[in-house]
Amino acid sequence: MIVKSTVVILHRYAYSDSSWVVKALSAHYGVLSFLVKGGKQARYSFKNALSPLAMSEVVFNKSSKSDLHFVKEATLLEWFPQMQSDLEALAMAQVMAEIVLRYAPSYLDLDKEFDLLVQALTQLNEPPYSPSVLVDWLFNMNSLWGYSIATACCIKCGGELTEAPADFFLDQGGCVCKNCCNHFSPKANPLFLKDLWHYNQNKPIEKIPLMEKAFFMYLQNHSGAEREIHSLQWLKEVRKICSV
Repeated sequence: MIVKSTVVILHRYAYSDSSWVVKALSAHYGVLSFLVKGGKQARYSFKNALSPLAMSEVVFNKSSKSDLHFVKEATLLEWFPQMQSDLEALAMAQVMAEIVLRYAPSYLDLDKEFDLLVQALTQLNEPPYSPSVLVDWLFNMNSLWGYSIATACCIKCGGELTEAPADFFLDQGGCVCKNCCNHFSPKANPLFLKDLWHYNQNKPIEKIPLMEKAFFMYLQNHSGAEREIHSLQWLKEVRKICSV
């Protein structure tokens, strides 16, 4: 069956000396795998449309017998050039792509996931972008996949938080107020708890990597899958380079 779909390219790796396997997110067909025969050849007319993090329109033969589909046509729609030239923005985008690839549900209709990813890539392509783009994306993806993070209320009494939470529990769903905190000192980093309050108040957060790590660990905890995301280490290294 020949179908056409707009996709975001998540990953690409060598299949042979001349061919690629390309992983892509489609709103209507979920995460797809394409076999691109001869894709490495310079004369291949649509190879740029199948580069990582490109948004493209792909016409492909959707196989009912295999998870690998054959690309017939591919047209580049958006390259996100500003994002591609910003090392930190590109690293954040790679984290998002890898999380989708490794954690996205296996069902077909992923239109909301597609929209959230494109929205985040668009933000990263429009400097000066918010440094919390990845934090926001992780928060929204957790909610979308049924793992909402309680940042505005206490998970024990249900009361609305009026100050920074006393603690944060990954396994129980989020923040705990001071009245419900039954231990002397918080297990969570106090700087993280302060930033949780700022995040809930739509104020800038200071320790963004802490928030990113916590929201990703929350996803791991509630999805029951501890799949490593190699791009997170790359993002950490990029930030070290950019801070020098």
